[in-house]
Amino acid sequence: MVKKIKKNIQPNNEKNISKTVFLVLKNNGNQNEVLTIYNTDNSIWKTFTFNNKFNDDSINPYAINPEIGLLVFKYLGKENQYYKIVIDEDKKIIKYIKESDPNFTYQTIQQHILTVFSVEFNEEENPLRLEPDESSKKIQSNKDSFYYPIKINGKWLMVEDDNKERYWVQWCDSKENLILELFYDA
Repeated sequence: MVKKIKKNIQPNNEKNISKTVFLVLKNNGNQNEVLTIYNTDNSIWKTFTFNNKFNDDSINPYAINPEIGLLVFKYLGKENQYYKIVIDEDKKIIKYIKESDPNFTYQTIQQHILTVFSVEFNEEENPLRLEPDESSKKIQSNKDSFYYPIKINGKWLMVEDDNKERYWVQWCDSKENLILELFYDA
């Protein structure tokens, strides 16, 4: 059975989604790599191996699925050669990852959208268009198709359907709130 992982990225208390940044585990195929998370005082908070058997309730990041190697932390900035991250989204617990850690990569929201498997959108409020323009012709979506992210042009995302047809849909509204749902797996 194929499991669909749905994670809508509408950050809490953030008005400008275009400034949201993530720290994402690189998918290098090595599931035995030991990862280290640090406290504010630079002491080690936790070390762990992130593989398909990973299960730790103290780590509740932005998006996680050990079966596919998905680990995404919301990035809050840099402090003394460390990335400041949200380790628990519900409790808003902050921890740190060394800036020099080769296991993670920094992604803007725009870069991150382009790495997901597919996106969904509200067709009534945000229809597919032929061009990245609100006056462009609206296109009826295929409810049975996935829409794969291709490229971003301003507030517009080019998507490709299962028939290799390309269209445009807005990824954020005029207030820069995300108006897509992101899917990390089929």
